[in-house]
Amino acid sequence: MNKIAYMGIDIHFSRISDLDHRKGLLFLHEYDLPYTDLSVLDGIIITNHIDEYYLLEHETILLSYLEQGGVIFCLAEKSLPWLKQIPEWKRSPIPLKDRELNIESTDNGLFEGVRTADLEYRKGVRGFFSRGYFDNVSSGSKVLITDQSQKTIVYVDRESTNGTIYAGAGTDMYRIYTYEENTANRVGLQMLESIRKEARRIKGGRTHEYCADC
Repeated sequence: MNKIAYMGIDIHFSRISDLDHRKGLLFLHEYDLPYTDLSVLDGIIITNHIDEYYLLEHETILLSYLEQGGVIFCLAEKSLPWLKQIPEWKRSPIPLKDRELNIESTDNGLFEGVRTADLEYRKGVRGFFSRGYFDNVSSGSKVLITDQSQKTIVYVDRESTNGTIYAGAGTDMYRIYTYEENTANRVGLQMLESIRKEARRIKGGRTHEYCADC
């Protein structure tokens, strides 16, 4: 099993725990990106704790990784044109306390068996999943989660590059639900499983065969 990189700047809440290590994660300091062999990774999770100007300067590294069949799961509130395949993040005008989620589809097991209410609420408070949305995702993308205005919050794109891009509109789905005592605690592990399934599919050469509903 290859590692999955959890990339961010070196601040306390971006680092990973012993439990994360056991799940196959490693922390990738964003400023080490030019000196890291990405080809040995099953995927890269781009957190919301990043230096966008640095990623803009080194965008070609991420693009090269994707064109070689890499898997990126971007969770950033993206506001600069690095990885132009991902639209810029927009803040939702719906108040967080009123915003609803709709799980439109699963993909490689992502969100399988997860209740939307468990994503919407933490300890009785609503609005932790995402503050925003994407406009104009590519036409070939598969939308996974929307809000009540049918704005895209999470999607997967297998057509823009030779790899796969999962993108969530500014939500740390991996970390935020880890210790919840409901179905939301599945999300982090299912994220890693979906990345690994996708990496195996691509490396196996079945670039147009995937389990859309598993």
